[in-house]
Amino acid sequence: MPADENSPPRAGALRNHIRYRFDNLLSRGTWAVLLWLGAITVLTVLLSSLLLFVFDVTFSGSKDTSWLEDFWQSALRVLDPGTMAGDVGWGRRVLALLVTIFGLLIAGTLIGLIANGVEQRVETMRRGRSTVVETDHVVILGASARLPDIVEQLALAGRNKRSRAIVVLAEREPTELSEELHHLAAKLHGTRVVFRYGDPTRSADLSIVSVREARSVIVLNDDDGPGDAAVVRAVLAVGAELDGFDRIPIVAELSDPETADSVAEACGGLVLAVAELQSVAHFTAFALREPGLNQVVEELLDFRGCDIYVRDPGELEGTPFGELVLRSENARPIGIVGSDGTVVMNPEPSASFTTGDRLVVIADDDGQPELGPDDFAAPPSSRPITPAGLDAAPEVEHLLIIGWNGLGVRLLSQLQQAGEPGSTAEIVYDDRLFDADDLRVPTMPGFDVTLTPIQSRTWDLGDRASRSPITSILLLGYRRGVSAGEADNRTLLNLLLLRRELAKRNEVAPRVVVELLDADNVHLAGMTGADDYLISDAIVSRLMSQLAEQPERRAVLLTLYAPEGPSIQLVPANDFGLLGELGADQIIATTYASGQLAIGWRKDGTVVLNPRSSERVLLADGDQIVIVG
Repeated sequence: MPADENSPPRAGALRNHIRYRFDNLLSRGTWAVLLWLGAITVLTVLLSSLLLFVFDVTFSGSKDTSWLEDFWQSALRVLDPGTMAGDVGWGRRVLALLVTIFGLLIAGTLIGLIANGVEQRVETMRRGRSTVVETDHVVILGASARLPDIVEQLALAGRNKRSRAIVVLAEREPTELSEELHHLAAKLHGTRVVFRYGDPTRSADLSIVSVREARSVIVLNDDDGPGDAAVVRAVLAVGAELDGFDRIPIVAELSDPETADSVAEACGGLVLAVAELQSVAHFTAFALREPGLNQVVEELLDFRGCDIYVRDPGELEGTPFGELVLRSENARPIGIVGSDGTVVMNPEPSASFTTGDRLVVIADDDGQPELGPDDFAAPPSSRPITPAGLDAAPEVEHLLIIGWNGLGVRLLSQLQQAGEPGSTAEIVYDDRLFDADDLRVPTMPGFDVTLTPIQSRTWDLGDRASRSPITSILLLGYRRGVSAGEADNRTLLNLLLLRRELAKRNEVAPRVVVELLDADNVHLAGMTGADDYLISDAIVSRLMSQLAEQPERRAVLLTLYAPEGPSIQLVPANDFGLLGELGADQIIATTYASGQLAIGWRKDGTVVLNPRSSERVLLADGDQIVIVG
């Protein structure tokens, strides 16, 4: 029959009840247990002192028999076992022994609790779950192969600032990430890198990295993650945490260009979606126009040298653009961003700044341009200069592509849009890794594409399907079915064979451009004879870093590297009549007289951008002027 509700609980039930309450107490954490132990200790000392007071006895060392003195002596025996050595009388000794044993148990428990608490704290720190207390920092969500380069670029961007921090939140152990970036320790220029473990799509984890206090957010597409879906969720989570998308720049890396466009359009604000392969193809197609352009692109995307800045004109408001070009000492003005966001490269010399307009310059830092004396004048020009290189008609291209990956599809689309009718491309690919249907090669009238399947790691030029002369050769790295190291091995081996074959031919050697997946192999490409090389991961990393530092750069870069309109070009110095030892101010003034903006030069294969007006250079045949025009 059921037990009476008023009957006392059985011993087993009471024991389970006490154990349950004790387990709940322990689950509340170390501080709750410490408080309970403190309370039990006080009760024990009170009980001991009351017994002494009631029986009118006291421990040795007492100067009187007051209750307060008994309380103090009892507390001493809890804290120090040696205090009981002077007690006499078996009653006092037994009580002192019991109190001392209780003190030993309490001390052991306290030591265990403290050690456990410290261990838990160390584990929490190791797992990266403590809240970051930073402001004006850059938050990186996710981890991929591009993380080291992005961290290095952001550190370079902040090298002249007093205090900078980069916080990385990813579902990877902080110790593992720290080891991967250990080689960057000497390249951080005082920037702190903090790692936290968590899910970038969860609000609770985003609060750990203090997203609300950040200056910008970069969302990476994890190499082994679920892809674009996780990036989109992370962007939405950041927007929810920030109560909108217009507070700080959010740069998101996506694989699919359509998804990137949709994210940017749907979120608006300061969300900048970067379609990785499309971006690489855009810069690569531009750099393929002419040897040396890739060096200029790399220089402007890399924070190591000069960079593109969009800044308020400040005291320069009202100054004609042409005067800024001719008088600027330490920066090269190249354009104006209107208040409506319109970018105009190489505007009219009479153009001046109105309210809301911003100045686009190439400079070494984010300071205002220094202007020379008011009486600065351009050297007189006896005739209008029209460099032949600027008016030359585009040439028909015959491109040979060896190897294949997703970059090839988008690169061909870019080249077809800007190519001349009659241009061709031949693609040599390993059909053990790709089927013809997998290539998804875009087609366009006037630009023929030929597919040549092989089943070998290398390929001979004598096996070409097309016999038209080659103007450029592009070696792409395989991204499917082989590791990055194996892909680069294939590429470099093909490069060696190509150079040997081209050396035997009595014809103008085509330009050879090599894509590498591992930046550590760049020096090998130079040794094996590549004219230019590109590292797609590095391009994406540097582009994202540029946008995170200043989102206004996106419109400028798109305009500067567009197929039409004013863009970066390399023109022979002789076309401007610029030969011999010259000052940078003379070069700037002479080229500007023909309507072109000189931003540097290329001499003996080395590009120099943003020279000071007082810098001098000896130009000879074969040297080039880097212009925006």
